[in-house]
Formats: sequence, C-alpha cells, structure tokens
Amino acid sequence: MSFSINTNVTSLQAQNNLRASSDFQSKTINRVTSGLRIVNSGDDAAGLAIANGMRSDQAVLTQGIRNAGDALSTLQTIDGGMNNISMLLDRARTLAAQSASGTFAGGDQGRATLNSEFQNVMTEITRQSTAIGMNTSGVFNQNLSVFIGGGKDGSATGGTANALAVATGSVNVDLRASAVDTSALGLSTVTTTPAASAVLGTINGATSGGAAIMKFVGAGYGTGVSVAVSGLDTATSLSAVVTDINAAIATAGNTNAAFKTASITAQLSSDGTKVVFSGTSAFSVSDATTGDTAGNTAAVRNIIGTASTGLAKVAQGSKQVALNFGDAVTTAVQDLTFSATDPTTGAVQSIQLAMAIGSTKAGMVATINTALQAAGGALGKLVAVDDANLAATTTGGVTIMGSGSFGVLTSAGTASDGFVAASALALNTQSATVGTGGAVDISNATTATAAVNALANAVNTLGNAQAVVGKGENQFNYAMNLAQSQSTNLAAAESRIRDADLASEAANLTKAQILLQAGTAALAQANSAPQAILSLLKG
Repeated sequence: MSFSINTNVTSLQAQNNLRASSDFQSKTINRVTSGLRIVNSGDDAAGLAIANGMRSDQAVLTQGIRNAGDALSTLQTIDGGMNNISMLLDRARTLAAQSASGTFAGGDQGRATLNSEFQNVMTEITRQSTAIGMNTSGVFNQNLSVFIGGGKDGSATGGTANALAVATGSVNVDLRASAVDTSALGLSTVTTTPAASAVLGTINGATSGGAAIMKFVGAGYGTGVSVAVSGLDTATSLSAVVTDINAAIATAGNTNAAFKTASITAQLSSDGTKVVFSGTSAFSVSDATTGDTAGNTAAVRNIIGTASTGLAKVAQGSKQVALNFGDAVTTAVQDLTFSATDPTTGAVQSIQLAMAIGSTKAGMVATINTALQAAGGALGKLVAVDDANLAATTTGGVTIMGSGSFGVLTSAGTASDGFVAASALALNTQSATVGTGGAVDISNATTATAAVNALANAVNTLGNAQAVVGKGENQFNYAMNLAQSQSTNLAAAESRIRDADLASEAANLTKAQILLQAGTAALAQANSAPQAILSLLKG
C-alpha cells in the first residue's frame, strides 16, 4: 500500500459515513418526535402526493357527512309536518262523512257549522305545508341534491375531479311531486263564474222535454264528456236544477275516469241566483254544438252563463294561456309550440304543431287537443277550449288550460291571421293562474259526497309524498354509513403511507446512535493514521 500525507482517503471515507449516520439519526429523531414517516416531501414524494389526496378526500367526506345529517334533519321535519297533515285529513274526512250522510239531523245550519270547521282544517293544511316548505313551489318542493363526496368517475384513471365523480358523490331526493298543500292534494277547486243570474223560466223552456246536453272538456276527457241533464223543463227551483245536473254528472262519470276523478259538481252561488260548477282540476263547460234542440241549448247557456252556442265557460283558478284568434289561416302555415316541465321527472316536453292554410279556430282547437293528448305526460294534462270569457265564436278567444305551468309560442305571421300578434312578431306566453277558484266544501250533501271522494284521493296522495320522504331518510342514512366507512378506510390508508412505525424508528434511533459513536471513534483513528509516516522519517 502507498502512504500519503496530503490526502487522507480513510479520513474522508470516515467523514462521509459519519455524515450519513448523522443524517440518518436526524431523520429518525424527526420521525420519532413527529410521529410521521414523511416529514419532508423528499422523504417520499409519491407517497406524500397520494396521502395528501386521501386527506383531502377525508375533509370532503367529513363535511359531506354533516351535509347528509342536515338533509336528514330537514326530511325528518318534513315527515313530522306530513304526519300532522295526515291527522288533519282524518278530521276533514270525519266532518265530510258526517255532512254527506242523508240522515244528518243538523239541517243546513248544522252543515254550515261543519263546513266552517272543515274550511279551518283546509286552511291549516296549507299553513302547515307552507311551514315545512312543501306547499306547491315551496322551498323544498324540488329535486334536492346533497353533495356527500366519495364519488369516482368510473374511468380507468380513477380520477375524481369531474362531473361524474360529483354526480356519484351526490344523493338526490326528488320532492317535486310531493307537495301537500290543499292544491296539490286535490282539495282546492277550480270554479266557473257565470256572468249573469240563471232564469228558471228560461231553463224550463227546454221545449223538447228531453235531456239537455252539457259538454265538459278537460285533460283526459278525450273530445269531451257529454252530460245529458233530464228534468230541467219541470224543475221548480234553481236548487232542483242543481240536483238534476249533479245526478247527470254522476251518471256520466262512469264513462270517463278523468272526468270522474275531477269531482265536478254544480251548486248555487252564495246569493242563490247563479249555478256554479267546481272541480279539482281544470275544465270547461258548454252547451252541445250538435245533437240537441234549440230550446235545450238555450237552457244550458242560461245555466252556465254563455251568450252564444258552442262557447265554453272556463273554470277559474287553474293555469291558463289566452290566445287571440284573428281569422282563418290564409297566407302562410302557422306553427304553435307547446312546452311544459313534467313535475315528476323534471323533463321538459315540447311539441310543435303546424296549422295549415285554411285552418279555422274550431279546426285549430281540435288539432291542438289531439296533439296534446297524443303527447301525454305534462302536455297531456293541457287542453284547449273556445273560451266564452274572452270573445265571440268564429274569432276571438281560445284558452289553453292545465293544472301545471306551461308555455305557448306562436310563430310570426300576417296580422290577424291565425294566432299572431298585431305586430306579426312571434309571441311566447307563459301560463298564469287565472282567478282564485274555490275550495272543497261540505255545506250540502252533494258537495260533501264529492269532498269524501276528494279526501280519499288526498290521503293516497299524501301517502305517496310520505313514502318519498321516508325513502329519502333511508337513503341519507345509507349514504352517511358509506361516507363514514370511506372516511375511516381513507384515514387508515393515509396512516399506512404517512405515519411512522415507532417501534421500527426506535430501533433505528439506537442504530443511529451506535453508528454515530463508532464513526466518531473511527474518524479519530483515521485522522491519526498519517502520523505513522513520521516513523519512516526518523533516521
């Protein structure tokens, strides 16, 4: 071997080893005192990136569990309110059943007392539904989407920062079809408002002595339901007229399910001079344009309050769009577009109809109704009528009516040609509630019987809404359980990457101390090694 004074290789090697042992001891002390395996990003860059992602996911899940808890509390509040409304319906059914009995001994005054309490119950149902946000268009009468986290995009990359990951990490509870106010439960009514008092003498003038035909039009009625009313020529009072009409409506109800469900009834106005028709969904009533005698049609027009044959009296209190028909389509085809959002699915339906040259008002009304019924869904719940509230026969008013919101777009065309604005520009009209309608009542045996039927349907509707809320409560419980499990497992996985094994690190600390002490002693020896060269120089 060679001996060198200028470069002590052994010392340099000892210094490097001692420095490595010192770094090892310092890193071990950091891990022991911090409890972390990864103290600096240089300790394990890839592991740190994975661990940070897991920690971020835990933060999201922690908040998501709180979100689910808040949503569950909201649904429980709604559930409690619906339970109260269920009890209110029980009371309403009791009152209605009592008033509907033919053996009720209280008379008109007693029924008035029952109806007073009944109306208070109806008011309280709407108040409570509003308080829990489940009235029609209420704050919670919508598709509730609650983000909880933990979703994945399902792709091979396993990424989570995209729309699919958000979707799979969200829980949706659709309450759009679960409103429980009197309107949604079918306990509020749409009501006709005759312009003039009925005249018994005119009604008795049904000269044929046969049945006078009333035509009712509404969603699901097909081309309309004809109600043949007998006994008008011999009726001795307007009350008797009402009784005859309701008997005929009950008979006709067996021919059309939608008409029967609408629970349409006739009753006298509060002053006893007019015949008012009410039902639980949008409808119109008119005389028959064909198949009846002049005397009978005159009697029907007098009852419903129309001046001309074939004009419909449209019930107030429903969603409506009024269109003005100027004249037959002569210059160019006119398009009509109908759109509505299905309250159950949230899907937007739309149909476009082409009104050919030569189309008259009657022809356009028929075309519209055929297309709406064929479309079904939310559009199938709309119907067009020649409206006596708006204008005369060949021109003037047509009303599109329905229970839910919708829009009607009329294409541009020649002024006064079909359904166009005078400016000949396209007009998009959104439906609006027209009039206030009325409310189910039990002031007489006939309306009380209708109320019994309406309340039975209301109980079913409320039950369906409660089922949706209960399903949502279970859904949030399941989601919280999954999120808690994911959060726990993410914490365990992060710990395996980020946390130090203290048993191993304690052994490493002892090892580092020994290496450091041994290295220090060895360095001292390496530093003194060149002194041996002095022995060669002694001479």
